[in-house]
Amino acid sequence: MTEKKSKTNFNHMPFQKSVHFKWGGTTSDWEEEAAQMMDYLQDQLDDQESQEEKEKKIEYGTQKQYW
Repeated sequence: MTEKKSKTNFNHMPFQKSVHFKWGGTTSDWEEEAAQMMDYLQDQLDDQESQEEKEKKIEYGTQKQYW
C-alpha cells in the first residue's frame, strides 16, 4: 500500500511546549491562552527570520517618521 503524502508542510509545535486550550473557564482565560499561543507562534517566526531581515527591520524602526 502506498501512503498518501500531505500536500502541505506544517511546522507542528512540540506537544510539551504548546499552550493547551481547556474546556470551561471565562473569556479572559481564553484570551490569555490565545495570547500565549500567538506569542509562541511569533517566537517561532522570529527564529526563522534571517539576520539580514532583522537588520532591515531595525533600520526601518530607527528612521525618523514624519506624520
